[in-house]
Amino acid sequence: MQPSTRTVIPGYSLRPPGEADARAALQRVFGEERGGERWSQACRAAGLTPGRVEDGEPFERVVEALSAQGGSTAVVARSMEIRLRTYARLAAHAAGASR
Repeated sequence: MQPSTRTVIPGYSLRPPGEADARAALQRVFGEERGGERWSQACRAAGLTPGRVEDGEPFERVVEALSAQGGSTAVVARSMEIRLRTYARLAAHAAGASR
């Protein structure tokens, strides 16, 4: 579950979720200010700086920290986890199909 790049999967037009996606999802649920606060809290808990979260393992750490907040924030985190897994499986499938 560690996409290291935001590469589009051929045939699927899908990129892995990243910081902008998670922030947008939080803002849809909580509004701009509260969504930003939830993201900032998760970044701090993961030892990262909001606005500078890289893809792959750093992003996954923040998603884990979001999940730990519980409630609706955990639901947003779960959606990011599902998107990460979906991307990883589709990327593996696309790599196997191109051989």
